[in-house]
Amino acid sequence: MTRLLPLALIVVLVQSCAPRTALLQNVPGGPTRVIAPDNHYTPAQDVQIGKEAAAQVRKELPVLNDEVLHSYIESVGRRLIAAIPPEFQHPEFSYTFEVVNASEINAFALPGGPMFLNRGMLGAAATEGEIAGVMAHELSHVILRHGTAQASRATPYQVGELAGGILGAIVGGQIGGLITQGSQFGISVAFMRFSREFERQADIQGSHVMAMAGYDPRDMANMFRTIQEQGGPGGPEWLSSHPDPGNRYAYIAQEAKVLPVASPVRNTSEFERIQAHLRQLPPAPKTPRSGE
Repeated sequence: MTRLLPLALIVVLVQSCAPRTALLQNVPGGPTRVIAPDNHYTPAQDVQIGKEAAAQVRKELPVLNDEVLHSYIESVGRRLIAAIPPEFQHPEFSYTFEVVNASEINAFALPGGPMFLNRGMLGAAATEGEIAGVMAHELSHVILRHGTAQASRATPYQVGELAGGILGAIVGGQIGGLITQGSQFGISVAFMRFSREFERQADIQGSHVMAMAGYDPRDMANMFRTIQEQGGPGGPEWLSSHPDPGNRYAYIAQEAKVLPVASPVRNTSEFERIQAHLRQLPPAPKTPRSGE
């Protein structure tokens, strides 16, 4: 595998220079049109990769068995799933939602549907709309099939080889690096890390899903600003795998102008109950780092 990496890099460079269909198309006076990127893998392979990677998450990260939290994020998630546009619906996908008992502000979704949110992310949100914004962004990575699309730009790998590499890149940060090292495959994280192009796609498509679900897309922009501000001296964990495309707050707010939502959902009694419940739990630990 080590000998193959230079060739893989050449393949990525050649493909990156080749002309591709624009993934975002401006529509005068209307929402931006989002086009799913080319993908060499099937939706069924997304599901297989996601299942293998999710099983590894549950081994590596402290998934929290808390019915109150689980029920809440499940209800928000189902509301967003119901708002997925027909062209991005994949009957094969199985969407699940779990909470990781970690204090860092982080969240990630895997190919085929599994989504994980840190307690730190839930606690940092000021409204339900902000939680829905992060979830809509992550859901958009799934429905646009960004994980396997990114892998398609590198040298072809078997489905079993991709699970650890994609998982490590999507999780990001120190723990993501450890997962990638432990996957026993020599896939470069650089090949799997979401591009800024894909990040902008997930932002725009996420804003559309939010609006269709009855949330104000501006809450997504507000949450991303909170992530940036509260990331700490080492930088936000979330941004380690979700690079900022630049002017993120501005272009999401601009997109929101053509996505009117009457009486958007922001604060709910369920959100207030969840925040009270989080305060009653023992403090969430930090994710272990290399060597700890």
